[in-house]
Amino acid sequence: MFELHIGTQTIIHEAVHAAQVCAGKGKIKVLGLNIKPSNYARPFFRRYTDVRRQDLEREAYAVQTQPNSYELAVSLLQKHCK
Repeated sequence: MFELHIGTQTIIHEAVHAAQVCAGKGKIKVLGLNIKPSNYARPFFRRYTDVRRQDLEREAYAVQTQPNSYELAVSLLQKHCK
């Protein structure tokens, strides 16, 4: 990941999934974020045919593609993983 220069984005993406699991108390759950992913990220989450999985991935890619992605991911972890 780091050799491909996507290490930070991948860690942020997975941190969102961790917050989703915390919010679902051990079961992954959509957080209901009001953030849209960049157009660049759309093909990555649209490849999932399961709508629920697509929603989970959409949130992770949405956070990952924001200019303040690190701060967003940290705040989600703090809010949901107490």
